[in-house]
Amino acid sequence: MNIIFIVVDTLRYDYIRAHGANDWIQTPNIDRLCGTSWLFDHAYTASYPTIPHRTDALTGAYGNPFHTWMPLPWHWRTFPRALAEAGYCTQLIHDTPHLVNGGHNFDTPYQGWTPIRGAEVDRPWVDALSDWPPNWGHDPLFDFIEKEAIYKSHVTYPYLRANRKRRADEDWNAAKLFLTACEFLRDNASRENFLLHIDCFDPHEPWDAPPDFVRLYDQTPDFDGRIDPRSFLHGHTRGGQVPEAAVNRIKACYAAKVSWVDKWVGRVLDTLEETGLAGKTAVLLTADHGTNVGERGLFGKKSPVKEQEGHVPFVVHVPGAGSGRSAVIVQPQDIFATLLGIAGVPAPDDLDSHDVLAAAQAGQDGCREVALSGAAASPRWGEAKQAVLFTVFDREWYLGWTRQPEHCTLTRYGALEDSAAQQPEVVQRLHKAGLDEIARRGIDPKLLAWLRNAGETEFPTGCTFFRGGARPKGYESYWSWYYHKP
Repeated sequence: MNIIFIVVDTLRYDYIRAHGANDWIQTPNIDRLCGTSWLFDHAYTASYPTIPHRTDALTGAYGNPFHTWMPLPWHWRTFPRALAEAGYCTQLIHDTPHLVNGGHNFDTPYQGWTPIRGAEVDRPWVDALSDWPPNWGHDPLFDFIEKEAIYKSHVTYPYLRANRKRRADEDWNAAKLFLTACEFLRDNASRENFLLHIDCFDPHEPWDAPPDFVRLYDQTPDFDGRIDPRSFLHGHTRGGQVPEAAVNRIKACYAAKVSWVDKWVGRVLDTLEETGLAGKTAVLLTADHGTNVGERGLFGKKSPVKEQEGHVPFVVHVPGAGSGRSAVIVQPQDIFATLLGIAGVPAPDDLDSHDVLAAAQAGQDGCREVALSGAAASPRWGEAKQAVLFTVFDREWYLGWTRQPEHCTLTRYGALEDSAAQQPEVVQRLHKAGLDEIARRGIDPKLLAWLRNAGETEFPTGCTFFRGGARPKGYESYWSWYYHKP
């Protein structure tokens, strides 16, 4: 059985129409895939965000309790290597620059890898001043942000340089990514043992899509669908306030980018049919995390993780394996065991990963009662009693976990208000479940003892905060020093 593994960065669960949570989003191609797949309604990010998530997914292991942002160690076990050892050929095609930029090492588990240039923090070109792409223009809705901010931004100016010559649809990142994947499928149509990992950075910021797609969601008279790049800079607002009309336009731009990605996912599905691969190729589509599009006045991904960031799609299509909806609680660690199960390859006995497809087919609820999401532990955990350290998800609620239950926040899915005061029993249950689960994942014993004591003792020293110990000597996230230099 061939396998295609698709990670779509920053894709919310409720922005796929087939999930039934949003009746105005247009995702016809992903919906087509969903129609023949198992849909997991309770999948949640674990280690957060981009690189920590990929570490979860590739290794099938927890990060004690979460992985941090650091290069993938050469010697760690990964599912691409496990499949290669079982006779699979493995290929990564990605436009997510973090996977390789700055020595992050996520190319090494694959026998072949192909990068697509031009995403948010990629830096393929330097010039004095770049012309705007033709789909950008001045929009008075964003006059509350100074124009010069575009050229000061570590997001916008490198992206502008990288995409300055973009004209045809095929020039856009998502198009180039998925068309390259189609080329791989045509070149390997006779195979029955390939793993193709497609890692798509869209709909990550900036929320930039062609005018026709923006107009699907913003039909304001006289608006031609061109995007003012200041809309990417909602963090530069005066006083932190974004006018309602601007909020609606930003929201339309995110939805447009989701639909734009969906178009090119459709090309891969079409190519599977055209090449005869459809009957012998499984597809697993998921996301690393979601984002905010105006909820609570927020845009983009934030911490601590909430439903908008944490609830992700998890779609598994295997020819002949049936379809339906499952209540199994899924974390990205489960990708390892699930893909090996599809391939018929035994999973390692010590793997903390579950074959969720097998559980869904058996009508089971899975092995988890809760999922945990958050950034790696750090000394900052000791700074404030009311600080949310991680998030606990069950099938109805999510809890912002703090050292003491009385400071936790509790939210029902689909709501925004805090219900902790009205649901003390749920708070206590999820607080205990979160502590039990974080202990099971191998958190440092000194840090666990401090948590069990509600943080009332002095914060411990000499703790190991994440799997693998310290980052490599001299390591620094590459954008932290490059983009912020004068």
